[in-house]
Amino acid sequence: MTNKADNPENYNASPWNGKIRPWIRRPWAFWTALGILTFGLISNLVFLYHNCPFDLTEDESHYWLWSKHLAWGYYSKGPGIAAIIYAAIHIGRLFGIAHATMPVIRTPAVIFAFFSGLASFVLARRMFRDDRAGLMLMVLSAGMPVFAVGSLLMTIDSPMYLSWALACLCAWLAVEPRYDETGASAEADGRRARAAWLYAGGFIAGLGILCKPIPLFLPPSLAIAAIFNPYLRRKLATWHSLGAVILMLGIQIPTLVWNAGHNWVMFRHIGGEGGLEGHFNLLKHLENIPAQVGLYIGAQAGICAGIVFVLLILAFVDAVKISRRAADPAQSSHWMFLICMALPLFGFYFILSLWTKVQPNWPAAGYFSAMILLAGIAVMRWNQPRENKYYRRWLVTAVLAGFCLYVLAENSQRLYPLAARLDPTGHRFPAVRWDPAFRLHDLRIRGLAVSKVRQAMWSGHGPQPLLIADRWDEASSLSFYVKGHPFVYCIQSLTGGRESQFNLWPGIDQVNPATKKLRFLGRNAVLIGWFTPTEFKQLIVPAFKHVGKMQMIHLYYHGVFMKGLALWKCYGFKGFPHLPGRTWY
Repeated sequence: MTNKADNPENYNASPWNGKIRPWIRRPWAFWTALGILTFGLISNLVFLYHNCPFDLTEDESHYWLWSKHLAWGYYSKGPGIAAIIYAAIHIGRLFGIAHATMPVIRTPAVIFAFFSGLASFVLARRMFRDDRAGLMLMVLSAGMPVFAVGSLLMTIDSPMYLSWALACLCAWLAVEPRYDETGASAEADGRRARAAWLYAGGFIAGLGILCKPIPLFLPPSLAIAAIFNPYLRRKLATWHSLGAVILMLGIQIPTLVWNAGHNWVMFRHIGGEGGLEGHFNLLKHLENIPAQVGLYIGAQAGICAGIVFVLLILAFVDAVKISRRAADPAQSSHWMFLICMALPLFGFYFILSLWTKVQPNWPAAGYFSAMILLAGIAVMRWNQPRENKYYRRWLVTAVLAGFCLYVLAENSQRLYPLAARLDPTGHRFPAVRWDPAFRLHDLRIRGLAVSKVRQAMWSGHGPQPLLIADRWDEASSLSFYVKGHPFVYCIQSLTGGRESQFNLWPGIDQVNPATKKLRFLGRNAVLIGWFTPTEFKQLIVPAFKHVGKMQMIHLYYHGVFMKGLALWKCYGFKGFPHLPGRTWY
């Protein structure tokens, strides 16, 4: 028989005496959920340290380079990610790992994912007063490919997401209605504790902004929740809320000072990412809107494995209905809290997609509260088998489909020998056509190929040849995977491309203060990248006494063609010409 407390109109809210239903204790659900979370932590660590097939991505390599040049700010982000990788490498040394390795760099991501999951588990149980909600959340999260990727890759999203999760938890602990085990109100106590949670949330959000600015959306999201829910408005309308925001912003002062001394480069980069720089063409802009919006929605559906995306939309519709029908704002406060911790963020990036291209991971923080909301709706519908038998089937299908996609991507390297047998040349079925994780398999072999060319070019006496790349991401990856971790110089801005962190570091054209001459004058170099004939004639040829013919190296992974690598052997560096309109270091 269906429990009245499981009806959509009053999940958690009972129509009797203004009380919510008593907490539903299910020890088996509690321990199963924790078991799933712990198993994910252990399995990810084993995967990382036991022949992990995923190379360090170009972004991860770039942040690793940052960690070797610690500062209060960088070209595109704050100092958080560099400090985390720096700490991970030094802690690795305490465990006998002397050099920076892929597993060591990525270990914080696994730990952050565990605590993010733990925060979501705690929040789901507290909001819905039901151990089954925590279990449902863990099961649903296992079917979310975006969570699986975020738990392995050490990018800025990993610490930012943890910051968002913990700040949301702190915010809820500061405003949640207090009830005893029977469901009776217990609002009298805890004013100091509520204020402390607000300041804790502000502090944690401030740390997250040092990695990625997304936690700046937390105060506006809470403000929107307060507008629509009188109970939340009453709880948040204190000076402590303002104090928490001031604390969050105060943590950014060192980074702001750094930016002020570097021409506000981080803000100019963010503005460029948001489409606020460059020539504006209205007709072209209008033509791109359908593609940009479609790409944004399609990307969000993709990272949710499709079915979960539809279930999330239905869950938001149900939550809005429940929130509107609740007689007591306090009893619907958790629904409005979850709605406003997700929809404003998704909505902002939807509007931004009308203006410029939005990357799939930008609104990822919104999935934290969105998945908790879905877990609450799913438990409610799961306990109504007659009315929601199809919902059950789609829920199970969504979890299984997402989990299978994750397992397939994690083990895609096992399909390469089969593809090589079907195509001995390796070119008929290139990895780019069928492997969504192909970009994680060719970075190490690219570094090995460049290492061999560099070693062959070196006479064995004097300094080894310099390495020069035409892109910041390729330069970063080669710095990690070329033997000896040499610094790879980037000339992307000289070819008319975008600036990067390399423009803030001493470049290949640096001058020796003692001799007043180029530091690398006369040095040989290996040049990697693609150039137009004009760029090659005007920029590369004048920079050296002699430039050899282009070498095209085909990179293979288990016999399957990955990509072509173009490089040149260059002799006698003379300095790059300063072309009009091109930026330099």
